[in-house]
Amino acid sequence: MKCGAGGHTIGVTHCDKFVRRLYTFKGARPQYSPPMNLAFLRQMRGTCPLNYSPTTVAMLDAVTPNKFDNGYYQTLQQQKGLLSSDQVLFADRRSRATVNHFAANQTAFFDAFVAAMAKLGRIGVKTAGSDAEIRRVCTKVN
Repeated sequence: MKCGAGGHTIGVTHCDKFVRRLYTFKGARPQYSPPMNLAFLRQMRGTCPLNYSPTTVAMLDAVTPNKFDNGYYQTLQQQKGLLSSDQVLFADRRSRATVNHFAANQTAFFDAFVAAMAKLGRIGVKTAGSDAEIRRVCTKVN
């Protein structure tokens, strides 16, 4: 892992993307979920109750939600990663050292993020035609 997930240092996500982490559903086999801070779990249940509105959102970074910084990695150390795919970065021993490094060293995170964005910029972007689709809504095929 370099820092691709670090883009979650700013932004929001809808309840439907993480609500299964917050509640146990009877009759359904629980999916693996990395550990979550109990106070954060309660806070998120308040944000996204079982009858949540489809327009309800939560911040991806609980520490500094409106600032591009390394606070996202600090949330993972505190088990306050909102998305399971984020929290597993700290839960998994293979990526934990990188999370700890970026949490402690904002400059290292910024440098890695710049390198990752530059690398992404060199990838040929598909804009239309049979090989690509520009989606009006990211989660839905047009």
